[in-house]
Amino acid sequence: MDARMLIDGTKIDVVDLEMISLKGLESGDAEEMAKLLSGAQTTGMFHLDFRGSQFGDVLWERVGEVYYASEKYFDQEPGIKQMDVRSDQAPSQDKGYKFCETDETFEMAYDELVKGDLKLPEILHYSKHTMKCFSEICHDATLTMLRSLSSSVSAKSPFEHSHSKTQLSDSGLKLVYEPCVEQKAQVVENKHTDGGTLTVLFYNDWGLHVKLRDGSWGFVEPIEGCAVVNVADWLEWMSGGQLRSPLHRVTQPMDGFRKRYFLSYFLRPGHTSQNMHH
Repeated sequence: MDARMLIDGTKIDVVDLEMISLKGLESGDAEEMAKLLSGAQTTGMFHLDFRGSQFGDVLWERVGEVYYASEKYFDQEPGIKQMDVRSDQAPSQDKGYKFCETDETFEMAYDELVKGDLKLPEILHYSKHTMKCFSEICHDATLTMLRSLSSSVSAKSPFEHSHSKTQLSDSGLKLVYEPCVEQKAQVVENKHTDGGTLTVLFYNDWGLHVKLRDGSWGFVEPIEGCAVVNVADWLEWMSGGQLRSPLHRVTQPMDGFRKRYFLSYFLRPGHTSQNMHH
């Protein structure tokens, strides 16, 4: 474990992750590409700094609006949100509204939101342009990372070939409401790896916990201007295990209820490519 940090009087273990400049990756900077590969191979998780990148400023102008729209959406009565449950999808898909014991989510597929004409719930309708813009910038950032990793790893085939914008996929932006509970001892265990290719996560409150290669767990610090990115299962498989899809979970460092939101962008392979994996 890299460091211990004091959060409101509570000592927690904090993971020291690689910090990757998206601007550097966009310009093909060899040092940033090497750091990206290192982060993807060791922890399987790293900070992505959007500052100074092509659309980074645009993204950060909009992130507050996406959080605000999330809060307004999840504050609605349960019956209203239930109307957004999508029955027209496979069990493995997460589009529309879903809920479980620990969280509530609303996912907008890239194909439907950006390439199509997804009808959003009324309360999110006014933020549609922002959601589309946010999704597009995240999508392009994941493809930039993917091209970099593909050139650094002796892959079976270039990773980006499985993510062309002409292929249908389950990539998408997910709004997540996962509040802290009164007693941290009552947090429901939710450790998992992500399916798909890459996950880009935005959050303001401590809660993301990742398992390191030595078996220890540590919190990942939320950093202004940056998202946290992790390798997911498909990319680990496609890289022949060279890149690591890390076990991680959402928990909390201390007692006390509070609202808490996460914004996740999931890059997932095209359906034809995904079928090769199964």
